[in-house]
Amino acid sequence: MATYSVAGIGEHGKFFDENAYRDAINYITQHGQAPYYGGANVSSTENASTEMKETAVAFGKDSGKRLRHSVLSFSESEQITPEQANEFGQQIIQYYSPEYQIVYAVHNNTSHPHIHFVMNQISHLDGHRYAGKKKDYYDFQRYMKSVTHLPIRLVKDTDSSR
Repeated sequence: MATYSVAGIGEHGKFFDENAYRDAINYITQHGQAPYYGGANVSSTENASTEMKETAVAFGKDSGKRLRHSVLSFSESEQITPEQANEFGQQIIQYYSPEYQIVYAVHNNTSHPHIHFVMNQISHLDGHRYAGKKKDYYDFQRYMKSVTHLPIRLVKDTDSSR
């Protein structure tokens, strides 16, 4: 069964520093681990961290939690290829793209592919901060299921290195 987790839950201060965008996006788009990556509302993945930071600064919200880093992992039994995971990633980011800047990257450095997502917590439209309510979490889970056609289990996770 696929699992979806949000990194940094319960870690005080995680993703609050001024380098959070750069560090998270650099981590997920490492060329050795990420054969596929892309984004929405950014000119390129190479410029994404700068553009996300500029959005936060423009709206006076360049403090507090900067981003949401999450991971969708597939089990070995699901036999998802990196190419399929890339197609899923492209579709999944559309859920938040009407309001937020978001980057995804497919990793295949484990026995099963997984997709990392880094989303700016500040809306590029009007500067409101992502609230992260439980309803959104479950709505997003349903959306991912509709894209992947797989059952997805939500897990609390603080380890973003999968």
